[in-house]
Amino acid sequence: MPVTPNIRVVTLATALIEIERILSAAGKHSHPLVLVNSDMHTDKELEVSSAFFERLPDEFTGDLMFALASPSEIASEALLLSQQQREQFTAGKPALMAVHKIHETPERAHGGQDVVGLEQRARDGLYVTVALATEKIRACADCAERRKMDAVARRGEIFERLARHLPELSPINLFREGQKLVGAWHSGQTARVVMKSAYMSVAKRPIGMANLAVIEGEQFDLVRTAGAVYAKTLSFLNAQHEGSDLMRDMKETEEFKDARADEQCGMQANLLRKKAPAQHQVLAHDMQGGPSTAQLMHAAWSMDLNPASIYMTADAYKAEFECAMLLGRIERGVGAMLKPTHIARLRRFMALADTADTHGGAVDAEVEAARCLRDLALRVKPRAGWEEFFTVAEADSGSLWVAKAP
Repeated sequence: MPVTPNIRVVTLATALIEIERILSAAGKHSHPLVLVNSDMHTDKELEVSSAFFERLPDEFTGDLMFALASPSEIASEALLLSQQQREQFTAGKPALMAVHKIHETPERAHGGQDVVGLEQRARDGLYVTVALATEKIRACADCAERRKMDAVARRGEIFERLARHLPELSPINLFREGQKLVGAWHSGQTARVVMKSAYMSVAKRPIGMANLAVIEGEQFDLVRTAGAVYAKTLSFLNAQHEGSDLMRDMKETEEFKDARADEQCGMQANLLRKKAPAQHQVLAHDMQGGPSTAQLMHAAWSMDLNPASIYMTADAYKAEFECAMLLGRIERGVGAMLKPTHIARLRRFMALADTADTHGGAVDAEVEAARCLRDLALRVKPRAGWEEFFTVAEADSGSLWVAKAP
């Protein structure tokens, strides 16, 4: 059971000032904060269940601030809220978020630099996702028509359909690059074997037309989400550089040089709130109807990338996304070490999904994400295997190695 932290009810302005001080002193880049709609609550009315605190980062210590704020204050502070967090706040429910400190990044190199780091991981994840999804969609089409069409011709049809979901990208180029990578992503297998396995994972299943349509829809959705994650990665990195350029310019001003250290922190925070790139603000606020938590969960598994690295509003699910990434590696035959944090979050999400299936009722974004993570887990180990694993983990309380069940 999570330890309930000491709760402090403060104003939003006080919370932001204190968090800014905490982040500067600790050298960290994010800190949890709970938003409470002051139009619907006072500090005397707050009641929060213990389950709420399971969303806190495991390394979190200290007081947890509940910030009373009006909707107009939320808008004026340009807080990075997801659609789910905005809905919770508007409905009068406590909304857990992370306040991020946008750290300065090195000045961009000019001309012909290699793709590295986060951008490379997102790009390679998109390549592999498109390659394997194409083969599964090809199998769906062949099974639906009850004939195996020439692979090149069938893929050409699929690329035309994928192009609608991948603006300004070439599906055929993504596919070809993905073919080069899939072997390295799968332990002890050649690219040819991996591609054939993706096709046969659908073709050899005795499924009807309705199920084929579902599988095909899932693959198109996964490709669309992977494309959105890649585009968001480029926007996120570009926004980081633009914000850093603004801060470098400000540091050259006499006003900044003459200010005290605490005043300089406030000046940087103010600058980013007021002049951060509009594109970054729109994307970070999820105003363009970005991927759901469940879609990002599936993308984490497929792309071997944690969406919380680029979607700052998804920070609360960082550990669950890591679980999905690790499950993807396990399914590819690589195996992975699950830390106590991963084990606890995976167990909770699997239980949450099972409870929702048993008792029904309203399904929110978290339940959808829990179902996705549970289904991914059941791809690498049967339910009985996971129950045994959780029993061992509870007794061991350490990290455990997981490989795909034979």
